[in-house]
Amino acid sequence: MDSVDSTDTGDMSTDTEDATTTGEPVGNEWGALVRGSLFTDDLEMAQGVHDAVAMGGQKAAMAAGDFGHDALLGTTLLGTTENAFLGIDQWESLEGAQAVYGDPDFQAAFGMLFGRPPLLELFERREDWHGWGSLEAADAGEHWFVVVRGRLADADIDAAQQQHDMIAMGGEADALAAGDVAHVVWVGSPEDPQQFFAVDVWTDSTAIEAFYGNPDFQMAFGMLFEAPPTVAVYGSTDWHQW
Repeated sequence: MDSVDSTDTGDMSTDTEDATTTGEPVGNEWGALVRGSLFTDDLEMAQGVHDAVAMGGQKAAMAAGDFGHDALLGTTLLGTTENAFLGIDQWESLEGAQAVYGDPDFQAAFGMLFGRPPLLELFERREDWHGWGSLEAADAGEHWFVVVRGRLADADIDAAQQQHDMIAMGGEADALAAGDVAHVVWVGSPEDPQQFFAVDVWTDSTAIEAFYGNPDFQMAFGMLFEAPPTVAVYGSTDWHQW
């Protein structure tokens, strides 16, 4: 799998086409993944801009259904771009997320954080896929987020889930023992039901590279995807979040 950070650019607009995945019906929660290069290398200055925008927009975002905002920075683990920005927001509905991200005032304010337009992607939360913990596991103390992005090889989402769940269940005990306190899965974007996004939350970074670099794990996990997924590691921050 490709151990690199993706900071491809795009605009902050979202597609309003019907958003469904195949397989059994699931809840309507969605996750937003925002990645980009900060406008400055001065992290204190960048934090000031982020926090002003986040605090100013929090009330409206939460009213629209944004119940979680994590602000993270890239590490150098697994070839990740150091200090690249990653934002993960959890939404009660796709419509709320699209309304906020499509607002020109929000786009203008949030865009000031980046040197060029960030990449925004939306994914459907799949609590029916095997996982453990939650992103709230990182609310106290220093944590590391391992983000996996890729496109599933199998258009049969149920079959892809079975394969994922077998791998996740088989590796859960070793992952927990190494410090992985959460494995959270989203599958399907508004445009493509085969898009995959997962986050693992680690309390210790010591074992991360060995765990994801294990050839057996890479072979098994890589079979889920039509091409090697990207894997990047981000660290928690004290930037404004909820």
